[in-house]
Amino acid sequence: MNLAESLAGFGHWRSDRSTGTYSWSPQIYQMIGLSTELTPTRELMLAMIHPDDVDKIVVAVNDATRDGTLAPVRIRWNRPDGKTVHILVAGQMDGPTAMIGIMRDITEEVETERSLIAARDQARAAERAKAELLSVMSHEIRTPMNGLLNSVEALRRNPDEAQRRPLLDTLNQAASSVMSVVDDMLDYSRVESGRVVIESVNFDLKAAIRTMGHLFDSMAEAKGLTLDVHGLDGEPVIVCGDSARLQQLLSNLVSNAIKFTEAGSVSIGLSPTRSDDDADYWMVIIRDSGRGIGQETLGRIFARGDQVDAARMRLQGGTGLGLAISQQLAEAMGGSIAVSSDPGKGTTFSVELPFKRADGPAALAEEVPTGPMRILLAEDNPINRRLMAGLLTREGHQVIAVEDGRKALGAIAIEPFDLVLMDMQMPELDGISATRSIRALDPPACDTPILAISADSQPERRRIYFEAGIDSFLAKPIVSGQLLDMIATMRRTKRAPADTGGDKFNRERLNLLVEQGGYDDAAILMKMLLFDVSDRPQRIAASVRAQAWELAAAEAEALRTLLDSFGSFSLSRLLAAIARQCARRECQPAVLEELFEQSRALALVLNGEFGAVPSPIAQAMDNVVEPDFLRGSR
Repeated sequence: MNLAESLAGFGHWRSDRSTGTYSWSPQIYQMIGLSTELTPTRELMLAMIHPDDVDKIVVAVNDATRDGTLAPVRIRWNRPDGKTVHILVAGQMDGPTAMIGIMRDITEEVETERSLIAARDQARAAERAKAELLSVMSHEIRTPMNGLLNSVEALRRNPDEAQRRPLLDTLNQAASSVMSVVDDMLDYSRVESGRVVIESVNFDLKAAIRTMGHLFDSMAEAKGLTLDVHGLDGEPVIVCGDSARLQQLLSNLVSNAIKFTEAGSVSIGLSPTRSDDDADYWMVIIRDSGRGIGQETLGRIFARGDQVDAARMRLQGGTGLGLAISQQLAEAMGGSIAVSSDPGKGTTFSVELPFKRADGPAALAEEVPTGPMRILLAEDNPINRRLMAGLLTREGHQVIAVEDGRKALGAIAIEPFDLVLMDMQMPELDGISATRSIRALDPPACDTPILAISADSQPERRRIYFEAGIDSFLAKPIVSGQLLDMIATMRRTKRAPADTGGDKFNRERLNLLVEQGGYDDAAILMKMLLFDVSDRPQRIAASVRAQAWELAAAEAEALRTLLDSFGSFSLSRLLAAIARQCARRECQPAVLEELFEQSRALALVLNGEFGAVPSPIAQAMDNVVEPDFLRGSR
């Protein structure tokens, strides 16, 4: 019995009301923390049962005396060692005055149950918070969307120039408000889920703070406020950190300071605080002369969606997430954020952040080449393609626009570009695969800067983009000013003119072939070229589909070598990329489609060129039949 009770985790007891005696099995003594030498009594039990549960067990025992069964009842038992355990007691009558039953320790079950209840309540609270947040988001999006749609409808009526300008301003403001809400939601989702990626690059901290002042000058001026920036005198401070996250964090704080200041000034200050072996700590202080925040609300302003003045926040636009995002960004960067305020006297936010000392020279401003650029735009959305092409063309750039990655690869294999704008989600060949294929081309095409554009800006996706070979990234929707600024920062010194554009048949090599081998040999080589341009792409594709990578690479190199004997051709450059991809045991189907497309185009070019060769060669070519050069070339 003792072994069975030990394994089952319970003990048994017996009581006799007529004699006032009680007996417990060894498991019960162990369960409630008493020595087996102690004789159980009614007084002892009542003293150890939790006071709030005494009446419960007394009523249950009285009912059992009348009904014959002690229904299971939970009680709390205070052990001598100070621990409270939860006990389940059940039993039945054993004659007119005696009762037998069991006791089981259910402490672990109760704690598990409590944790499940807490988790359930937390999940319900999260659902309520999500519903409330979605309600706020719905309001914040619908309000500017109403202005946006009304402005579009008014513009469709083709108003005169005087009416058009305010409508366009309203349209721009409404679109910016919608994007602000969407950005807040995405940013908060990333930082809350721990997906924030903090980069480490060298930058000038003072220049970054100075830029913040320039960004908000016009916003402050529009409200008649003075925006001061101080602590930036002296030499540049080159640090290693994430300048983009710093700008995002401070933008939220400075924007709020200007929004909630009706008169007076806003200031941004920078000062060093302390240093350790790994980093230097810097304090950024944003101070405003607004109406301030009451002490009772200061402790909750960093909570999600908590708006200190909801009506005022809604009036001026905002989701209430900006401060929560700022706090989480500061913590993700290893720093902290604090706030102090007095109603009527303004508010001060203090952000302390650590920055590692620069591990090399910073990429500071340098002389940027100017003038128009040749830009390849790969974007499958026709509206976005037209708008971006129009914007870049108005800026003086020459733009070649294509609708998928395969055509982008074909275009850059044919002619040189200064920059590629690459959408990452496209049919035929997506931006990632197209970027990898471009990087596999011969120089200078493989060195062309690539600016990725995508609505999917999750950190893990961005890592994949950069691993594929992009140089920079811009999230959709594209803001014209951001796009032009990004292009300006990506300018590279113009390459020396390279003979890489188009297909060029080299007649001097043909003349050399005639001199060395006569008309018949030259004709056979030319006929072989026409045949291989049509035949070898089929064999390359078949080898790729069979994953015979070495054979595919060999076929690509053979055709490339033959092409190089007759001139400079874009197909030759594409074949080099295919050979390198096959060496890595990969080749996208869309790349093969581009191979077929360029081989057909080259066949037309060659037929045109061969139609103008000297008559002796043309006559010799007419006399060549396919088996003649197949026997000599295989």
